[in-house]
Amino acid sequence: MQKAILLVGFAMIYIGNLFAQDTIHLNGQPNWKPEKGQWPSGMDIADHCFFYEDAADNPLTFDEIKKQSFIPYTKELRVQKLSNRPLIIQWYRFIIHNTSATDSIQLKLFLGAHYFNRLYAGDQLVSIGGAYETNKNMYSKQGSLVKVPPLATVTFFARTEDRMSLLVPPKVILETSFIAITRDAMGKFRDRFLFLLMALIAGCLFFISVYAVYQYYLYRDKAFPWYIAYTVIAFMIALFWMDIRLGLKMFSALFHDLILSVFTYIVPVLYTFFIGNMLQLPIHFKKGWMIVKLFVFILVLQMLIEFITFRTGWFMLNHNYFGYFISIIPMVLLHIILTVLTLMSKDKVKWFLFAGLVSLLLLWCLPLTGVFALIPAKRPELFMILIFPPVFLLLGLAVEAICFSFALSYRSKLVLVEKNKLQQYHAKDLEEKLNTRTIELEEQITAREEQKLQQIETAFEQKIAETEMTALRAQMNPHFIFNCLNSIKLYTLENDSQTASEYLTIFSQLIRLVLENSRSEKVTLQKELETLRLYIQLEAMRFKDKVKYQVNVAPEIDQQYIDIPPLLLQPYVENAIWHGLMHKKEGGNIVIDVTLPTEHCLQIEITDDGIGRVLAAAYKSKSATRQKSFGLKMTSERIDIINQVYNIKADVQITDLKDGMNNAAGTKVIIKIPV
Repeated sequence: MQKAILLVGFAMIYIGNLFAQDTIHLNGQPNWKPEKGQWPSGMDIADHCFFYEDAADNPLTFDEIKKQSFIPYTKELRVQKLSNRPLIIQWYRFIIHNTSATDSIQLKLFLGAHYFNRLYAGDQLVSIGGAYETNKNMYSKQGSLVKVPPLATVTFFARTEDRMSLLVPPKVILETSFIAITRDAMGKFRDRFLFLLMALIAGCLFFISVYAVYQYYLYRDKAFPWYIAYTVIAFMIALFWMDIRLGLKMFSALFHDLILSVFTYIVPVLYTFFIGNMLQLPIHFKKGWMIVKLFVFILVLQMLIEFITFRTGWFMLNHNYFGYFISIIPMVLLHIILTVLTLMSKDKVKWFLFAGLVSLLLLWCLPLTGVFALIPAKRPELFMILIFPPVFLLLGLAVEAICFSFALSYRSKLVLVEKNKLQQYHAKDLEEKLNTRTIELEEQITAREEQKLQQIETAFEQKIAETEMTALRAQMNPHFIFNCLNSIKLYTLENDSQTASEYLTIFSQLIRLVLENSRSEKVTLQKELETLRLYIQLEAMRFKDKVKYQVNVAPEIDQQYIDIPPLLLQPYVENAIWHGLMHKKEGGNIVIDVTLPTEHCLQIEITDDGIGRVLAAAYKSKSATRQKSFGLKMTSERIDIINQVYNIKADVQITDLKDGMNNAAGTKVIIKIPV
């Protein structure tokens, strides 16, 4: 019994709705006018409409829609709603009958704010509209045009398309042109504060972008490109919502979808990397930054999914799950995590960044609390601002951008202060280095002056030494001549003309070599040894062949290549003859060995088997003493001068030779000359 009563009740409700939503009868063109002091409004025909929502993954064509079952458009369907589907496509069907036989009907159909609107009369598309619509051929700003000829009945189909959410609660209202124009004008007047506020926000974001570009040109900071991209895209989002809300028609549908899907998700990505660069979050919070990058990846993926789906209608899964993939939850979580990391940072600019993040989050979430619905609409101009959520999002972006600009300015100040400190430090360091360098230069100049004086002194001493060498060589020549003339005199007194002639010949050769060698600072070893041989021959003739000699030169020595000071060896040979061999009745031998023990050292050994230095000193021969003192003294002086002039270390060692009985067996002189 109860089931029967319920069925009867439902049937009565259905029949009532069916009769309530019948054909709209109008007797010619209505003369509706807005009442004084009331908002302009025409005839609400929602109760006369049938409704169908297109939930297919691929939107149905108009021919397919006409075959679908429409239901009465009840009040439960007339609500603003969000959807998990990418598109909300709704169809309205209504019938108008013109009872006038002479007057045609021309009205405007107002469907509210939608992304796209379409109106079909019978089987023909008669007008288009909507916030995204840019086709001006069939576009009607105040509403879709409804025409009904006299005594005609026309079935109309109206189609609305929205992106996941209805901008405003849906409406189906017929208006006269006058009411439509009046409503549009009054709407713009009512929205003037909203327009001014959104224009102010857009202008603020624009000038902040220009300022950021100029600052980047000045400082070349790596954080500025992220900030510039963030402010530019925020400016584009502001223009987008101005275009949607105020119907400015600035962008194409493609660009609208680009801003709605891509730019909306890219904004948090950009200010995330900006803050990460400013506070060095990837360095100081590696694990936290890994989580941030994960949410950034999710946002980029959401951005691509939403844009591709809006433009092509393709989605990898069922469209009813689309809303779960592009939820704002990852964006909110990213914002919260970034705020926490910013608060944990030790950088001085973090408070500006923290204030910007908190301001954006509060202003973004404020309309979601529904608090503005409780405010009475005493001032419609202000109330329109409060009930339009994108205003608070844009205001949050503007406040955040201003806080970020303060952070950049404060950072520039810190950089400038640090730069001034570095300049002062470098100036002080440079001054210290300059003073140190000045002292070093003064010391170098003093050292160079001392070195120059020393060089002059050395050169002067060298000149003196060379002069002394020349003088010694000049003294050496008469010494040789004196000894040789005495020998020639002896042979002449003995009437030994042949020996005197032979002696004179050798003497003349010796004199010629001595004169030649005396003009040179150095002579070849060959000339020095030849001079020595001639001298020994003269002394051997003088002592009746009591003096025998032997000159041994190592085969590896090039006698014409090696140069030595002239008359260096002769005094030691002379000393060996006069003090070593002269006191032996049988005479003795002199052996001269020339070797090259090292590559740069010439060694000359002069060995005699005379009586030795100790016994020779005991004889105290006056002539021998004078010759000894004169020859050896000059030779010692020459060795010292040679070492000084040529900067070498010639060395002379004299060794007394002993036999097996520890008796004197001669003398050995070792002369080492660097070559």
